[in-house]
Formats: sequence, C-alpha cells, structure tokens
Amino acid sequence: MSEQHWSATGLTCDHCSHSVTKNLSALAGVSSVNIEVKPDAASNIVTVADRELSTDEIFGALRAAGNYVLVR
Repeated sequence: MSEQHWSATGLTCDHCSHSVTKNLSALAGVSSVNIEVKPDAASNIVTVADRELSTDEIFGALRAAGNYVLVR
C-alpha cells in the first residue's frame, strides 16, 4: 500500500471535498481518500492506493472535480 500526501487550493467546503474524493476514489487502485479542507490555504489530501499515483493522475482528478489546483 502506498500512502501519498498532496496539497491543493480551491477547496472551500464539504461539497468540494466530496467532489474531489469521488474523483480520486475512481482512480485505479485507490482504497481511501482523506481531505482536510482549508478554505484560505492549501488543503491537505491523503490518498492510499495499492500503487504510487502519478502527479498527472491527481492533477486530472482535481481538474475534473472543479477548479482545484494541485500545489507542487
């Protein structure tokens, strides 16, 4: 199992969190997603998957969920 930590801006509420969780959970191998929403800062995202997720996969899932930007 691979636990990875990410940061993203634009998440301001539970609705944002649910949209991002749904899209990240749909990625192959993802078993859990935990998001700490920080409306005025970069939110913390933790993914657990049976493989390493690529930055491109996370970026794509965030963009598909809404106007969320991965902080690199």
